[in-house]
Amino acid sequence: MIHMKTSDPTFVVRVNELIAINNERFKSYARAMAKTHDSTFRSLCAQNKERAIHFNLQLIRLLVETDHMPELGHEEFHLAAPFPEENGGVNRKVCFWWDSLALKTYQRIIRELTHIPKELKRILLQQQEILENDRRYSAIAL
Repeated sequence: MIHMKTSDPTFVVRVNELIAINNERFKSYARAMAKTHDSTFRSLCAQNKERAIHFNLQLIRLLVETDHMPELGHEEFHLAAPFPEENGGVNRKVCFWWDSLALKTYQRIIRELTHIPKELKRILLQQQEILENDRRYSAIAL
């Protein structure tokens, strides 16, 4: 195991924030996938659920490698926009809202965090790029 050092004490809080947001992305896509009859949207939901899990596994591994524990279930983060109302049917707006919040959070964290391990920055930039590409694809596909 590689032990990375960081002199930025807020990075653990920020990475846990991303983990919490990705957990919510997973939940919103799981609910939408269970309710939708649209095969294209169902496929998108499945892909985004998988991505959220993969992103969190990478982030948790990085926390452990820096001798920190993830604070699973600790979902204290700042909501930048009003949360869309859920109705009884499939609410794509909720899924896309969480994606938008995740993307804004990645951008903010990458901009704010300094003196973090190169591997963490690489993972954050990679995840941000994947999210940006997914949003472009989603807009075209749906």
